[in-house]
Amino acid sequence: PVVTLFLLPVFFLQMTKSVTNPEELGGLASQMTNDYGHLALQGRMAAATAEPEEIGFQIRTRVQELGHGCIFLVQKAGALQICPTDGYTKRELIECARAVTEKVSLVLSALQAGNKGTQACITAASAVSGIIADLDTTIMFATAGTLNTENDESFADHR
Repeated sequence: PVVTLFLLPVFFLQMTKSVTNPEELGGLASQMTNDYGHLALQGRMAAATAEPEEIGFQIRTRVQELGHGCIFLVQKAGALQICPTDGYTKRELIECARAVTEKVSLVLSALQAGNKGTQACITAASAVSGIIADLDTTIMFATAGTLNTENDESFADHR
């Protein structure tokens, strides 16, 4: 979902710039609608697997709010295509694009909150890998005899 989320603001920016070329808005709105459809599907899967359950609810809610914002944005784009010289509609389109960009950041924060457990596991696995590498290095030096104590004991005796 994150890849799709990063693409959506690009379309909002293009929509905002297309205020001067309203004929481009139809294609942009269509592409944004397709991208949101993919995001909604991926968001549903992310919400279903999120722990705790309230994070899943938050993801689902924020993706829905983003969808509502996208609907308003597409409606304003259509209105601007109908009347390309209307300054009020141009301002509304820009305001909708800003609101949708804010909603994208809220979805991202919800997804990041849902990934905290995954990130903790990655961090722990990295720490364990580091410890294993340190132990392997110590074993290598001990086997070579560079870590032997001053008495007659050897690493092989304790291994």
